[in-house]
This record gives sequence, C-alpha cells and structure tokens, in this order.
Amino acid sequence: MEEQENKKKASGLQVVMDDVMLLLFLGVTIYAIFYIIWGIMEIATVPNIPESVKQSILK
Repeated sequence: MEEQENKKKASGLQVVMDDVMLLLFLGVTIYAIFYIIWGIMEIATVPNIPESVKQSILK
C-alpha cells in the first residue's frame, strides 16, 4: 500500500526526468525555437542597402 502512495506522489519534474524520449524531444525543440528566434532577430537588425548600391546593381 505504501509503494502505491509513493508512486502517486511523483512530481511533474520527476515524470519528465524519467522519460528519456520526452527529454530528447524537449531538448531539440527548445534549442530549435531559440535558434529560429535568434535568426529572426539577426535578419531584423540587418541594415538597409543604400540607394546608390541598389541602383548600381539594377543597371
């Protein structure tokens, strides 16, 4: 009876730490999300091309 009570009292963090595939999924997903956000921030901070360069490319 005590063993069943101990199994029921496992916290959410313990459940996550016991599941290897869930840890793998979370690890890959979290890094992918941060990498995508980092890429979007880098693209957003690229300065505009000056007009003189645009005109020389289009000619």
